[in-house]
Amino acid sequence: MITRWINHTGLNPVERLMMVMFELGMATLEDLSIVMGYKQERVYRLYQQIQNRFGKPEIDRLKSQFKEIEEARIPQEEKNERIKILKKKIQEEKRQWAKPHRRVSEHRGSKARMYSLGPKGVKYCRSLMNEQGYWDIKSGQIDHYYGLNKILIRIIQTFGTGRLGWYSSYEATDVLIRAWELLRKKEWEQNPQLARQEKRQMIRPDALLTLDDVSYWVEFDNNTEGSRQLIQRYQGYQRAIAHCEETQKINHPVLWVTTNQYRRDEMERIWELVKKDYSRVPKMHFFVQGQETDWLKRRHPLRRMDS
Repeated sequence: MITRWINHTGLNPVERLMMVMFELGMATLEDLSIVMGYKQERVYRLYQQIQNRFGKPEIDRLKSQFKEIEEARIPQEEKNERIKILKKKIQEEKRQWAKPHRRVSEHRGSKARMYSLGPKGVKYCRSLMNEQGYWDIKSGQIDHYYGLNKILIRIIQTFGTGRLGWYSSYEATDVLIRAWELLRKKEWEQNPQLARQEKRQMIRPDALLTLDDVSYWVEFDNNTEGSRQLIQRYQGYQRAIAHCEETQKINHPVLWVTTNQYRRDEMERIWELVKKDYSRVPKMHFFVQGQETDWLKRRHPLRRMDS
């Protein structure tokens, strides 16, 4: 849950930022500032510390080679080329820990950028949670991360952080798998291959939101998936959370947030057709960006302390 890292007493500010970045996947400085309650300038300084502090041993080793190159009896053109390669290696090492992603290629400046951890940064965060493994966050889903994080930002700006919990896709999927481990305990113990197969086929929500102890699965749709992919995700939720009476504890409403009214209506129309095939279906709610916050306010009235 992302809010537990904001003031975690066992972590220093750099590590807190790393864990928030780990949860968000990729985020703008503005989003990181709002989530953590820091000024953007401080967030950026901490981001630079992730690159420089954790990558320091390897960066220092590479920097030590500069003098060797300068003193080498080789043509200046070759020196320049070797120095260029060395600087690239230093930059690559920094990006192993944290890296920028340009969101809009024709724009320059921090507002057009998002930031994520690199593979070594991911591995470090997982080690803090006593887990192993790592992955590399690619720029291919930059708009998806942007839209999904804006849902969280709108909710924080409306309700504050005291009333809510926000679980990343990684954690939300784990909630589903743990629930099904109880339901399928005997079958999975007898057939590990079946267990692996069914876990791989499990729907992977974009996030899990809890507000006043009421839970919602969250999906951001960037209007890139066709009807077949949408149907598969609808069916995935039906199998995972509304398949039987035993899944009622995870049968939370699914909030679908998309980019425009036409797409919202299309998604709802497709769902109305899909759900006719089932006697037991999850509750699905569809919104254009921003409408979900208004809907949540009606279900969870604001309190005086919300900010």
